[in-house]
Amino acid sequence: MKMNSNMNAFAARLLAGAAISAIAATGAAAQSDEIVVTATKRPQTLQEVPIAVSVVGAETIQKAQINDLIDLQTVVPSLRVTQLQNSSQTNFTIRGFGNGANNPGIESSVGVFIDGVYRSRSAAAILDLPTLERVEVLRGPQSTLFGKNVSAGAISITTKLPTFDWSGNVEASYGNYDQMLFKGTLSGPLSDNVAFRVSGSANKRDGYYTNIVDGTDQNERNRWALRGQLLWEASDALTFRVIGDYNKIDENCCGAVTILNGPATQVLAAPPPFGLGEEISDGTDPFSRNVAVDTATDNKLTGKGISLQADWELGDGFAQLTSITAYREQSDTANTDVDFSGADLAQNPQDRKYETFTQEIRLSSVGDNRFDWMVGAFYFNEDVFLQRDVIFGAQERANIDFLISGAGVSLADVEGVSQLAQALTTGPGALFPEFLPMGSAGVDSLAFGSSFAPGTGVFGTYNMDNESYSFFGQADFEITDRLTISGGISYIDDSKSATGVSNLTDVFSNFDLSTFASTGGSFVAANIFGGLIPGAYGGPVAFDPANPVPFFTAAGTFAALDPLVFAATRDGAVAAAQGALTGDPTLNPLLGLTGLTAVQFFAPQTNFPDPSNPFDDGKLDSNDVTWTARLAYDVTDNFNAYFTYATGYKAGAFNLSSDSRPPVDASKLGRAASPEDVRLFELGFKANFDGGYVNIALFDQKIEGFQSNVFNGVGFDLANAGEQTSRGFEVESLYSPWNPLALTFALTYLDPEYKSFTMAGCTPFDVVNCGMGESFRDLSGTRVPGVHEVSLSTSATYSFDVNDNWGGYARIEYLYESDVPLIENIPDSITREVNVLNASIGFETQDGFEVMVWGRNLTDDEYFLQGFPTVAQTGSVSGYTNPPRTYGVTVRKSF
Repeated sequence: MKMNSNMNAFAARLLAGAAISAIAATGAAAQSDEIVVTATKRPQTLQEVPIAVSVVGAETIQKAQINDLIDLQTVVPSLRVTQLQNSSQTNFTIRGFGNGANNPGIESSVGVFIDGVYRSRSAAAILDLPTLERVEVLRGPQSTLFGKNVSAGAISITTKLPTFDWSGNVEASYGNYDQMLFKGTLSGPLSDNVAFRVSGSANKRDGYYTNIVDGTDQNERNRWALRGQLLWEASDALTFRVIGDYNKIDENCCGAVTILNGPATQVLAAPPPFGLGEEISDGTDPFSRNVAVDTATDNKLTGKGISLQADWELGDGFAQLTSITAYREQSDTANTDVDFSGADLAQNPQDRKYETFTQEIRLSSVGDNRFDWMVGAFYFNEDVFLQRDVIFGAQERANIDFLISGAGVSLADVEGVSQLAQALTTGPGALFPEFLPMGSAGVDSLAFGSSFAPGTGVFGTYNMDNESYSFFGQADFEITDRLTISGGISYIDDSKSATGVSNLTDVFSNFDLSTFASTGGSFVAANIFGGLIPGAYGGPVAFDPANPVPFFTAAGTFAALDPLVFAATRDGAVAAAQGALTGDPTLNPLLGLTGLTAVQFFAPQTNFPDPSNPFDDGKLDSNDVTWTARLAYDVTDNFNAYFTYATGYKAGAFNLSSDSRPPVDASKLGRAASPEDVRLFELGFKANFDGGYVNIALFDQKIEGFQSNVFNGVGFDLANAGEQTSRGFEVESLYSPWNPLALTFALTYLDPEYKSFTMAGCTPFDVVNCGMGESFRDLSGTRVPGVHEVSLSTSATYSFDVNDNWGGYARIEYLYESDVPLIENIPDSITREVNVLNASIGFETQDGFEVMVWGRNLTDDEYFLQGFPTVAQTGSVSGYTNPPRTYGVTVRKSF
């Protein structure tokens, strides 16, 4: 598809920096009045490439004060980037599709590529943006050319090449919250055919959350990065580019505010003897951004890598061979106060490490041909390590006793009965060894006073090896001067092998309450009230119906047994035992103990692979063929249309955490999720006119097997949604009505729906859709939460001259996202509506000096990024808030 541009030179300069969602500039673009992108892995202009792609150039990034990919969403309305529990948990979504932030075994549905190198985890992509050429956001499945794990789209970041003329820039910014940001780059020649570029940045800022326990800040910034490049033009036909980078993050992040304080959370704040008397966040004003944690949330991340790209032109312009080889290491540690209160209840330390090797090689035609083609292969190998623990604190035992006090039973009751059962059934002096099977149900492991002991909990070590390769090809054939047919195909093979060793040291969580209540109740009823108490507990006791037996006096009287006083005779005791065995609660009050399963926060752990379970082999092997078919037609020299049918694929995922459950069938549900399969219908129109353009895309996108990973209050439920769809349209436009002014407008409309999702996780909130004890519910036919129906962004940039040496600009931009519920497993949950206003004004000289005053979220709009049921506190909701108003000044010098 070919297109001529009628834009004048001034509009082209605006395209280089002002447009909000489709603006980019390279050196070639500035000279030819065209915006060049590489969305198809070959240079094409933005207006001729038949793909829905948004492009943001370096000048826009500077003038809008966009420092990382989180900021990028303000200029690309189809993109949403949300930072969650800590700095490494950042979720990318495009057109409402995306996941992968909270578990190292789940890769993102939106792939991030920096200079052609795939960053497999969001933690490796959230650092401050380097010295950029442009950022391309490709919407819809991109599996044919970009491999696995781009089922929702791709973000491609291109950095500036080294130059053979000396150039560079330095800048410093200072803003509120004591923000200090420094950036710089230097490029020049080392010889006639070797050039270098060195870039660096440092970003430090106080947090905008306040911990009311000790007065410290949270959600700070403290990160720096270095990046070096060498460009060797070995000959006119052969070039090499070597890139090395190193980055660090050491931050206290990320605070979670209380949105709703339920009874369980209020107990933490109630004064003794009614509660623990500790600080909690006030849910009446979450945007005060006050949080309560007894331990700071520390995040330490280190990333480093090296890549080599070689480009070799073959056959005097016949084809180009490109090879990109890369090795990366990423590590991060975090310790989170997961109860989000001032009480010492639980901590969640984590340690993650990734080692990734990738190799891509492709051969493509060059030049302007009637038939263009590309073939290639991609190899991916990654080792993942995770140490993840949840450790109980000194106050968790008391907290649990408060939570269950209304049930008329305490942990001491359960422990007392368990210890008596152990004495009666095990050991050399056991009177009733016939009840020994109870020991295998956990009775003999529940020692008195040991439930929820400080330092106990669940301790897990997980490893995953992932090997993947793909072969791909694409061809474009011009049937006529105006009609082009394109096709692409890719074969993708992905293998994962995982191991998990998890140790649950809290004896209460391991205790089988159901078996104990039925079997244990029978022998307690038949034997205690039959007057048979072993000597170790005071000797045989003659039963007096007027005085119930005070068994195990060291633990106190077990009130729930009092109704058994009617068993005054041996026959009565036998009747009680029979009632217990048949599940009659009037004869066996111990059956009431099954309600305590609500405070068994961890299921008994099972290591994997498990040789005894044929479905728990710790392996996921899958492959798929994805393809793309496209017709593109130039209606006129300035207006074209295209139709695309494309499929996509995302590999299966492991649940690498203590929430992982042994699978019961070949689906491996609980331990893993099956692959995602995507199909897309898209109809697009691109029009150029004097001073601007309009691009429109209408789409119908479907993901079968969407990998949903939703928090249920005590853990994550990993499950495949049967089918999730998103239909809608996107509009992007630029218009310059006269030379000094550039206007942009971008609109996205989405109608996302779970067509089929029968295994959605339950929470205690959802008593309407989830019955007592049910783990899953049916969300089929419901709207996908957290996906805005309407997203709109617009901007205006006005350039002016002050005098012969000074020029200036003023820029204002606005982002709107319609109101939407956020949490799918909490009915009537919190909602989010976004109205963000950003602005900047700058002055610059012809010799490269610039000063800029900027502000983001100037109206201090308040909204939630995400919400979740508060950990182990039924009835409470927590969430993450957006950044408040920020502002500052930037001074920049280019040469």
